Amino acid sequence: MEIIPVIDLMGGIVVRAGGGNRTHYPPLSSLITQHINPIGVIADMLTLHNFKKIYIADLDAIFHQQPKWDIYRALRSRFPAVTLLIDAGIQDQNRLSQITELGVIPIIGSETLSDISLLKDLKQGILSLDFQNGRLLGDQTLLAHPEIWPDTVIAMNIDYIGANKGVDLALLDTIRSLRSDCKLIAAGGVRNLQDIELLKQMGVSGALVASALHDKRVGF
Repeated sequence: MEIIPVIDLMGGIVVRAGGGNRTHYPPLSSLITQHINPIGVIADMLTLHNFKKIYIADLDAIFHQQPKWDIYRALRSRFPAVTLLIDAGIQDQNRLSQITELGVIPIIGSETLSDISLLKDLKQGILSLDFQNGRLLGDQTLLAHPEIWPDTVIAMNIDYIGANKGVDLALLDTIRSLRSDCKLIAAGGVRNLQDIELLKQMGVSGALVASALHDKRVGF
C-alpha cells in the first residue's frame, strides 16, 4: 500500500488542514520542515522518503476557482521524478484539459464537479468522493452510477482530516460495496502506522497522509 503525502495550498503557501473553517487554515506547523513554501516542504519530505506521488490540494482553486498555475509548473519542473496529483477545483472539460496538459494527474473532486458526464470519457484522472457531515458533496447521482467512475477512487471524509480519530472505515466499506474493482485510496484520519497496517489488511491501495507525517506519527 502506498503512502501519499498531502500538500494543502492556500494563498500560495502550505497550510495545516484540520477542523474549523476550511477557508482559514493556519500556515503549516511541522516537525519535518521549517518551510511553508511548497517547494521547500516537498524537498524536505523527499529527504525522509523517496515518495513517488504527492497530492496537491489547491484550496483557492477548490473554493474560489483561482488555481495557482505558476506553482504547479514550478513543482513539476523542480520535482520531475514525482507524480503530482493535483486537485484544482475541476468543474468541466476546460479545467480538466488545462491540468492534464501540465503532465500531472488530475483529481476530480465531487465537491466541485458540475457535470458528471465528464467521467464517462475520462482517459486519465482520479475521482475523489468528498464527504462531509455524512453526505457526499456534489452530485448525489455519482453514488448511483459507479460504473462511470475511473479505475482509482479516493474516499475522503473531510470531517476526519486532521482530527486524529482514525480512518472512516464505514465509508471505505460503502465505496467498496459500490465498486469492488476500483483502486481505493483513503483520505482523512490516518493517525499512525497501525492505521496504515489496517488499511493494508483491508486491501486499500493507498492513503493520503498529512498531519501524521508532519507530527512524526508516521515515520520512515
